[in-house]
Amino acid sequence: MSIPVELAHLRAKTAEYTWAYLLTVRPDATPHLVSISPQWSDQSGDDAGSDAMILLCVSAGTARNATVGATITLCYPPLDHDGYSLIVDGTAGAVDQVEGSPSVDVPDGKQLIRFSPTGAVLHRSATPGFANSATGCANDCLPLTAQD
Repeated sequence: MSIPVELAHLRAKTAEYTWAYLLTVRPDATPHLVSISPQWSDQSGDDAGSDAMILLCVSAGTARNATVGATITLCYPPLDHDGYSLIVDGTAGAVDQVEGSPSVDVPDGKQLIRFSPTGAVLHRSATPGFANSATGCANDCLPLTAQD
């Protein structure tokens, strides 16, 4: 279940995690999953508003998938067994470098893409016997709010 959320504090929340999975879709409509180390662009400032941008260094195939598909997803796995995954949906586009950001080292064979978040949720599977969360989700979901 996807819960629309405000993204005002997404940058601070992502800082609590060490890495993420990037989920894209190949041209044949099969999923493609890679692990990455997302980096916020300095253009994003402290808050993640509508112009917030995360930079991702990926292979040429992943870049093609990300920039052709309408939506891609970052999933930051929980740091401990009972923790929450941070799932962030967004759109992507190719870039060479981002003005105002530190130079991003892009190794040979890799490409830099920008990821613009459109929604985020903290999620973990419900324990047996769990009815519904406060949001009505059958799993133990927490929307990100301005207090997070």
